[in-house]
Amino acid sequence: MFVIVSGLWIVIRYFIYSLTRKDTADKAVQVDLIKEKPVIVENENPTRPCRTLKRSSGDDYTSQRCHQKTSKGKSVCVARRENTPTQSCCKSSELIRTSPYTKMAEAPTNFTEIRKANPNPSTWLRNCMKQPAQTSTNEMKEWLDQIEVKWFDEGNANRAAVHAQVSELLTQHFITASNPYSACIYMIERCRDFYTGKTTTLSFYIMKEFERWTRHSKKKMDDLLSQDIRFHAFLMATERHMTLFDMAVKAFKLRHIGNDYFLPEIKKFLEKGKHKEACHCAGKLGLQGHFSMQEIILPLLLQDKVNLVESYVIGNPEQQKAVVQLLDHLCDRETDINRIIESSGVQNVKRDKLQKKTLSKLAVRLMKLYQIPQEHCPNISNARGVGALKYLMYKRYIEKTFGSGSWDEMVKNAVGENDFLKEQLVEQLMCYNDLPEAAKWAMIYRLGDDKLPRPVREAKERMASEQPGHGATGGWDDTGGENWDDDCYTEQDLQKYYHSLSVPLEQITLVDTRDKLSVCVARLCVPGTVIGIDSEWKPAFAAQPQRVALMQFAVMDHVYLIDCTTLRSTLTDQDWADFTGRIFCNKDTVKLGYGLETDLTMFTKTFPSMKEPLMRMKRVVNVEDLSKQIFGDGPVVLDESAFMSDGEDGGPSGGGPSGGGPSGGQQDKGEGSVKPYSFSKKEERGLSELVRQCLGKPLCKVEQMSDWEKRPLRQAQMVYAALDAYVLLEVYTALTSHARQMGLQINLEPPVCAKWSKPSKTDKKRAKAAGKSLEPRTLVREGVSVCFETPRPAQSGPPITPHQLRVVVDTMLQGLGKHLRSCGVDVVILEANNDHEKAVMISKEQGRIALSSGYPYKMIRSHVGEAMCYSVVSQKAGEQAMEVLKHFNVKVTQKDIFSRCQVCNGDEYLEIPASDLKILYDRKLQLESEKSRTNSSNNVTVSSMLGNLSSDGAHFLKQYNVDWGTVTVATSGAPLQVEAVHKSKFESVELFYCCANCGKVFWEGSHFSRVCDQFSHVLSIDDNQTVYDRLRKQSS
Repeated sequence: MFVIVSGLWIVIRYFIYSLTRKDTADKAVQVDLIKEKPVIVENENPTRPCRTLKRSSGDDYTSQRCHQKTSKGKSVCVARRENTPTQSCCKSSELIRTSPYTKMAEAPTNFTEIRKANPNPSTWLRNCMKQPAQTSTNEMKEWLDQIEVKWFDEGNANRAAVHAQVSELLTQHFITASNPYSACIYMIERCRDFYTGKTTTLSFYIMKEFERWTRHSKKKMDDLLSQDIRFHAFLMATERHMTLFDMAVKAFKLRHIGNDYFLPEIKKFLEKGKHKEACHCAGKLGLQGHFSMQEIILPLLLQDKVNLVESYVIGNPEQQKAVVQLLDHLCDRETDINRIIESSGVQNVKRDKLQKKTLSKLAVRLMKLYQIPQEHCPNISNARGVGALKYLMYKRYIEKTFGSGSWDEMVKNAVGENDFLKEQLVEQLMCYNDLPEAAKWAMIYRLGDDKLPRPVREAKERMASEQPGHGATGGWDDTGGENWDDDCYTEQDLQKYYHSLSVPLEQITLVDTRDKLSVCVARLCVPGTVIGIDSEWKPAFAAQPQRVALMQFAVMDHVYLIDCTTLRSTLTDQDWADFTGRIFCNKDTVKLGYGLETDLTMFTKTFPSMKEPLMRMKRVVNVEDLSKQIFGDGPVVLDESAFMSDGEDGGPSGGGPSGGGPSGGQQDKGEGSVKPYSFSKKEERGLSELVRQCLGKPLCKVEQMSDWEKRPLRQAQMVYAALDAYVLLEVYTALTSHARQMGLQINLEPPVCAKWSKPSKTDKKRAKAAGKSLEPRTLVREGVSVCFETPRPAQSGPPITPHQLRVVVDTMLQGLGKHLRSCGVDVVILEANNDHEKAVMISKEQGRIALSSGYPYKMIRSHVGEAMCYSVVSQKAGEQAMEVLKHFNVKVTQKDIFSRCQVCNGDEYLEIPASDLKILYDRKLQLESEKSRTNSSNNVTVSSMLGNLSSDGAHFLKQYNVDWGTVTVATSGAPLQVEAVHKSKFESVELFYCCANCGKVFWEGSHFSRVCDQFSHVLSIDDNQTVYDRLRKQSS
């Protein structure tokens, strides 16, 4: 009997166990059929059998249970929902894709419930339960509901707290989810504001947080990313708007090898005429090589969307070259742009932007940016060459600032071997009716008679007959052309009008060997020596590279011309660095320059090894800055008559252009008379003008535009170069003497601004075009790496409030200053025209910490000490602010946000209700209309409206500290900037806050929440009180 009962009990248990397994299997394959079309889930291995219901016996139970017949008779895996006939199945918990719009499948298996129902599982069930639990759709739906409740809570006005709470929830869900990528897509697609293409939506915030989380997460998740998930993410980010696309590319790693499966979707954009979207997708995904110029680039150029074209070819030299060549083709005289527009079928063409001249300028800019050799763009090169010739003609025939030697050199440099420019040169000379010059160049370039105008052919024949075998010109009074040499001035005339070199030619040395360089350095290093420094380089045409050809170093008894063109092949990088260190880092000598930043930039561009010693230079004076310290920006007040030579009647002694000097009234050309003369614009500014004001005569600049790389140098070039350096000694002597006579308490050796050490705008643009970034810590130029300061560790100790941190931000970090000020930090921001020296002065006078970066930081640190300055390493302004706040251990609360005026750094506000501010708004309109006297009718209306309030001006003064008569802040006198407030704001805003220092008007809006969101990682939300709450409490 016992055996029978036991047997029955075993059968009953087995029957119950079988039912339990069957119920569990039914749950494991349960899915949510959202669309009619079956879809394909990710599957890296198509032959892998279904893991959900896999049996150890290997029978066909799996295919029977996990496949069902659809209404159309196809066998479809309900775990995978394939749209093809029966195949092997994959994990049912993975992300699936629908067509045309993708949804998420039910994640079926919940092993927690299975464990509860089966305390003693079988071997098969234990193997299944070893797998990680898959996140179900219901769980993700609960997450989204929880997040949406907090996000769309209209009763909670503290958006910063909402963002912080939602961010924390999202981070927890991403960590918990079995596949964070699937969870992210599910929540974004089902957000109620998913179809709104704005950056203030919940879907955008989820994508931003997920991108941030994937960037900082240490969890390895590459095996969770499949082609299907990436394709799903692409569709999600591009179907309705492109707001999420850039973040999706980073978070889902859409730019990878073999991502050409996105091409069909991008081509759909082109079919719909959405060239902007196609350009953005192809550029971000690195698929530019799959599209021709006519598919994307040409339509964008026709629509004047050049910025998209530039972003499209970033980091792709071949595409950049193709773009410039396309523009070169459009600039061809024979190209019919109207025909191209008609054949392209592009809508909204900007025809006014497709002129040849406009396209040529764009092409030239891109040639420089991408450093495309001019031989690849013949049409653009020819246009630029013609422009260079016209410029040279203007300098010679209009300004008359060319010597004969300089003219020949620059013409040959501009024309080169271009046959088209040779013919254009003759035509341009004919425009100025200079037949002798045209004939001369026709003979030099051996132009055929069939390419020359008849007058030039005749002049050429006469030249050949009078001077056979020679190409030089003689007197051509009989050619019918004008003799331009009649208006040229002799050397005696130039000396009469221009400042001349007081050092004899024997004391000018051209340094072109190591031995001569050693002698030069020994003389320049004598203690107490004052050295004038200048440099020369060849003017560039058609994007030719520029480099220093000559350096000039002048002392009182000698001038040394360093021949860089010759020594470049002789000296090593270390030799140039040693030479620079011995000259510029010598504290026993004074070095002078004018506009020195340009020279220093060219030094480091030509010889990168010079940069490091130049950052340690001592006693280097920019004479231009010194003259501004003494005289300001106004005219110099030195007595010019003190510098006149006795007996000079026609010189500058007549008082300049208005006197009896060379630029005065006309004089008859009789015996002993002086030709009328006027200085060029170049001679009326810069160093030449300073020399005239200090020494009585300007500098002659006719040799400035010379081929300084051609050897040997002409004597006129050597004299010009020596004078440019030597005259600095004379000007410095005059300036220092004047300062001492006037008793001026100024620094006669002001330090040189370090702006030259920064990467130029061109360097930054070229780095961006190459897909790189110039990090502030390391700048690589021409193979030489220069290291910047590394960040110091964060300060220890208790946290401080933003108002306790007082800093001064130099001109390079103005964006950082604005971000810190928005957090309540006491910040002084230097203007763009301020030097780093001002940051040093403010730091010392006001006890502020100076914030800078790179080489300027080193200069500031040498003056204020390391404790009073900080080197900012981060690249973007927001990241820089985070770095500074963390380093100084600043605790930012919501009441600190906007506690300071963003314009003037003030921390006091006037609270004015909308009704009263509207009255002040009308009052200011009344004052302006009375001042202009242009709208009498409106004047009467406003006066009648405000007449009864004029007697109540004491109310505004007492209540708001505002002067009714002038609508200004009574304490500071600053005008209240109510005119900047739009009239609609008086209806939607209840309370306004006016800066008591500058009069700027603010009000509480969405910008507050955006700033709180930006600094949420360092924002303390223990106290939810905002600055607006604090101000309202103070007023109450």
